[in-house]
Amino acid sequence: MIRINLLPADLRRGNRIAARVIASAFGAAVAVSVSVGWFGIVYFGDLATAETSLQEVEAKLAEKEKRVVYYDLLEANKKDYAARVQAIQDIGKSRRIWSRFLDELIDVVNNNGDTERHLAWFDAITVKADAKGGATVTMPAAVQFKDADRDKVANFHEDVEAAPFFPELASKSDPTWRTEESKIHTPPKSMVFPLTLQFKPTVVEAAPAKAGAKTPVPAPAKK
Repeated sequence: MIRINLLPADLRRGNRIAARVIASAFGAAVAVSVSVGWFGIVYFGDLATAETSLQEVEAKLAEKEKRVVYYDLLEANKKDYAARVQAIQDIGKSRRIWSRFLDELIDVVNNNGDTERHLAWFDAITVKADAKGGATVTMPAAVQFKDADRDKVANFHEDVEAAPFFPELASKSDPTWRTEESKIHTPPKSMVFPLTLQFKPTVVEAAPAKAGAKTPVPAPAKK
């Protein structure tokens, strides 16, 4: 006997999806959703952590770059400071301490109060400073003349030659003199003479090197 089922296909008993299949599909969908959700949480959580770490590393790198720039500036300033220190030292070496020279000259004149050896004085002191050519000191000098003692000028020149500043001299005037009388000095006679001291140059220019010549190596400093 032929039976005709007029129900829709989804309501027909023979074409219905089994409950197990639906349950399995639902369970699989739930599992997939949970897996996707867990993966999203883990993935985006790690991504946020990675981005935070990246920002921290970039901040540290930027700070180190600033320090590198600051270090380079310090190195440049250090080299500039060293150059300035060297220039100041060179200037200091090229300058003569005139106050020390005057103190030593006064010691020569006073001679520890020994007026029997010589009693000298100066009318003026003229200094022509030249670092390259050497300074020239001119002093119209006089030595007291007593009785027939004509050796006091020579004694004075000997004391000048024994002074600490004498090695710095390139030349010294000869002990020539003439006798003068004064109304304000006692005794009135004195031997006057021009005293000229020529100092050595404080700046020595290096000779130009010849073509092909080797630059001499300075000898090590003695300890």
